[in-house]
Amino acid sequence: MELKTENKLKRLEACRKVRQFASQTCLYTFQKVLKLQTKVSEVKFRNIWLKEIYRSIDIIGDGWYDPPPNGIAVLFGNENDYKRINYPTLRPKSYWPKFNNFLKKDGLGYIFASPYIMIEDVPVIGDFGFTFYLGTNKKIQDHFKKCYKVLLKLLDNIKLGMNFSDVYKQSIKIIEDNKLKNNVFGITDKAGTDLGHTIPFIDRNPDEKELLSINSGHVENINSVISKARVFDNEFEKYIISENCAFTFEPRFISDDNSIPMFSLHTIVQFVEGKKVIADYFKGIFDLLGMQWLNS
Repeated sequence: MELKTENKLKRLEACRKVRQFASQTCLYTFQKVLKLQTKVSEVKFRNIWLKEIYRSIDIIGDGWYDPPPNGIAVLFGNENDYKRINYPTLRPKSYWPKFNNFLKKDGLGYIFASPYIMIEDVPVIGDFGFTFYLGTNKKIQDHFKKCYKVLLKLLDNIKLGMNFSDVYKQSIKIIEDNKLKNNVFGITDKAGTDLGHTIPFIDRNPDEKELLSINSGHVENINSVISKARVFDNEFEKYIISENCAFTFEPRFISDDNSIPMFSLHTIVQFVEGKKVIADYFKGIFDLLGMQWLNS
C-alpha cells in the first residue's frame, strides 16, 4: 500500500526531532564536561551523554548502530595523535569508547550517536555526529574550513529527482578536484564506500518480514531491520530523490597530507514536499567550543 504523504511528513518531522534532541543533549554534555576539574575519558563522555538521552520518554537512547555499544562513538585525540579520529569504521572494538583516552583542552575528536523513535510502530532514526577541534593550529583550522566549504557545495548541488549514483559521482569529482579523499569504508555497503544512506521507512512502510522483526520487540531485531533497510549513496545506486525522503550525507574528508586529521559533519538531508531541508543542528555546539572560525 502506498504510504500517504501525511505519514511521510510525520516521519520526516520525527527524524528532525530525534536529531535535534541528540544535538541538545550533546551540547549539555559538553557544557558539563568542560566545567569538570577531573579528566574526562571517552567512556565518561559517552555515559553522561547517554544519561541525558535516556531522559526522553519517547526517544530510544541505545542507538540502532551497534556496535559500538549503545550506538554511540566517542573518539578523542590531539593534533599530534589523531589516528583514532581517522577511523575507517566505528564497528571494531578498537574504536569503541575507552576508559584511558581523555579529552584534552586543545584536542580534537569525533563523536556520534544513533537514537531513534517509534512512530506508528515504525522506527525512525536521527543520527548525529561530527568532528571537533579545540586547538589553534592554523593548518588544521584551514583544512577544516576548506572541507566545510566543500561540504556546503556538495549539499547545494543535491537536487530533487537526482539518483544516488549521480550524487555520488558528482560529489566525488568535486572532492577530488579539491585534493581531498572520502575516507569511508562500509562493512554493510556492498560497494565498499559511499557518502551516506537513506533514513529507512520515511517513504515506505516496512514489509511483512521487517514488520515481524520490529514487532518482536527485540532490540537486536529492530537494529538489524534498520541497518538492512538502508539504501546507500554509492556509485551504483539508482535510488531517486523524491519529494518526501531523507538520507544521511556524511563524507569523511582526508588530505594527502598525513599531518592533518579527518573532518566530517554527519548531516541529514531531507526533501519535504519537494523543498530541501538540511538538518544539522551544529551551531550551538560549535559556538560553545569556540569553533566559529569554521565558517570564516
